[in-house]
Amino acid sequence: MMKNVFYLLLFVAFVSNAQVQVQEQSSINMNLGNSLINTLPDGRYTMSEAGASYFAQLSLGCVSKTYPHYFYKGFSEKVPTGSPKDLWPSFCGCYDWHSSVHNHWCMIKILKLFPNIAEAAEMRNRLNESFNPEKIKKELEYVRSHENGLFEFPYGQAWVLKMAEELSTWKDRDAQRWLKNLAPLSEYVALVHSVVWKQVDKVELSGSHDSPAMALSFAYDYAVQFNDETLKKVVSSAAKKYYGKIQNTSIEKEPYEYDFMSASLLVADLMRKVMTPEKYVKWCKKFCPNLFISTKVNVALQIKRSAKHDGYESHWDGYHLNRIWCLNGMLKTMPEGTLDAATKAEWVLAMNQMWDYAQESIGKGNYDIDHWLSSFSVFALIGYE
Repeated sequence: MMKNVFYLLLFVAFVSNAQVQVQEQSSINMNLGNSLINTLPDGRYTMSEAGASYFAQLSLGCVSKTYPHYFYKGFSEKVPTGSPKDLWPSFCGCYDWHSSVHNHWCMIKILKLFPNIAEAAEMRNRLNESFNPEKIKKELEYVRSHENGLFEFPYGQAWVLKMAEELSTWKDRDAQRWLKNLAPLSEYVALVHSVVWKQVDKVELSGSHDSPAMALSFAYDYAVQFNDETLKKVVSSAAKKYYGKIQNTSIEKEPYEYDFMSASLLVADLMRKVMTPEKYVKWCKKFCPNLFISTKVNVALQIKRSAKHDGYESHWDGYHLNRIWCLNGMLKTMPEGTLDAATKAEWVLAMNQMWDYAQESIGKGNYDIDHWLSSFSVFALIGYE
């Protein structure tokens, strides 16, 4: 699988030229201090109600913004007129299709856990509009008819599965209707995953759009929630085949090339789902032994800082937010006592520092940041809640 370098470079150039168009985003900028978070008993951050409201505003502003958009550059020769809504009536904002999808997941998650915030009604209305059955039908038609049915595979399609899983665990009348309307698309995506991963013999570590580990992880969550035994078996088999024997990953060398997620920790997050906790701990200590040595955690989880956060450098913010969500997932699986107190404290310190670093740039009117880092921020703190 090749990384889409052209797409990423095009994004940086195009959005940089469009910055003047999006300064109104700064009106929702807030103090990025402690107001966005609460602190758990073990010291980790979780999302506060003020934080939920803040990120809800960012995602709402993003999903309705159809310019700037990849459509106007990437498709200019094929579709010189029109709007992204002509192709994607549900997922047309946020610069690209996959970012719109994971911002919809973000709104679902926030509304589900914080139903009484001021933005709740607007989010519910927006989701109701997006999950219109006729619009979803048109989305499905596009996905099936482009790139041999693999449009936005694996990354964007994986977020479709995460949306469906999130809706299915929410006892809300609207959510159940949205889930039913989304089903033609999500079931098609599940089928694609159950077919493709049986045909792929070998993969590489990746923290970019082509990441097998990220897609398999979300597909497994979906399979478990929907009792899709075929998909569950395919994903579990593929995960073990690709990553079951990997050891001593060079986590301190991340991120690689154009990565905006943590290639190694995505694998660790996946493997906890397909192994028993006991087997997982043994595997994990071989996979990345430095995570279990208190004096070496700071090297394994070091922040790759950049004074510049916008454009291409915004990838480092997403990368660190992704690391937080993977580490939170790992902590949910590991039996109590797996990490000694000193090592756990180093994990927590690193996670909180990564959060603080990533939030330096979000919500200040930079669309190349806000169009995707709102949802990554929400997943970092409450994605696995």
